[in-house]
Amino acid sequence: MEAYIQMLKEQNPEMAKYFELMQPMMQKNDSEESQDSEIMLELEEKIKKLKGVNQKLFTIVEGLQSQLKFEISQNDNLAKAIGACTECFGENKNCPECFGNGKPGSNVPDFILFNKYVSPAIQKYNKHFFNKN
Repeated sequence: MEAYIQMLKEQNPEMAKYFELMQPMMQKNDSEESQDSEIMLELEEKIKKLKGVNQKLFTIVEGLQSQLKFEISQNDNLAKAIGACTECFGENKNCPECFGNGKPGSNVPDFILFNKYVSPAIQKYNKHFFNKN
């Protein structure tokens, strides 16, 4: 870079004055360079740590998304098993699916899901309260 500036000074003596004025601004002393390198090392370490934290958070978010999909699926299956709205179970008058009319029993329950989720609970209930031995 200095060779290029020297060549420009030789070609245009008037510009040489400006280059001489700019030269102190363009040169850094050793202490500034060492401070800059220390700052860069600190920043690189912080970036490395943040990347690790970011990766952990990303893994947590993926796990939560997977769990949420599973929970939504279970909720939908239970709603279908009792013949209710899968969005609100008939508890939201502003529901876009049922307008609050999707309470349990408002639709025909899904036979397979009913037998999977509801029948065992009814059997346990009956056994506990009516067949006390």
